[in-house]
Amino acid sequence: MGDVTIHLNRFGVERGRLWQAVVAALAIALPLAFWIGIERALGDSVLEIESGETLYLQSYPVSGASLEFKLPGEGWTSPGIHMADQRQNFRHGALTAAVEVDTHVESLEKLLVRRADPITAERGYAYNNEQPYTNAASGLSGYRADIVGLDTAGSITVVGKDGGAAAILILIAPGDDPGSATVDPDPFIDAFRLEGE
Repeated sequence: MGDVTIHLNRFGVERGRLWQAVVAALAIALPLAFWIGIERALGDSVLEIESGETLYLQSYPVSGASLEFKLPGEGWTSPGIHMADQRQNFRHGALTAAVEVDTHVESLEKLLVRRADPITAERGYAYNNEQPYTNAASGLSGYRADIVGLDTAGSITVVGKDGGAAAILILIAPGDDPGSATVDPDPFIDAFRLEGE
């Protein structure tokens, strides 16, 4: 067997291979620098919602439904990049609220199950106490269920009409219980104005 000798330069790279090391380093560094630059250019991505501000959503990718609503009280923020037409997330202290609009919904009850399943699977929660729901102030009706976790409570409510437009409200409150006013959908759905088919 013959001996092989590899000569390294002061950078720890085999002599004659420095340009390949530079290319490899650039291939790693340039995307990282680009991402950091974009993140800094966007700045703080938390949007503060003014008290009484009217918000709008529309169904996507199939148009046909729109939702106009207001959040109850003040102190709400919306984290993330605000480009979603169909769904938006909001925070008020530890309480999170997600509002969504959909169109051509075959069954409100099935939609509730379809939206609740990923929440329960991802976070280890359960949902129960599914029941019909009606909101007198907005005139909307549908279904509501409780979301229960080890130290978390919430609710999921779907309103609209079978075969038409639907609005979905998901409330999650750590350290609360399902009977709490914190996760009551009424103050939210009171201000829902759902249009479309």
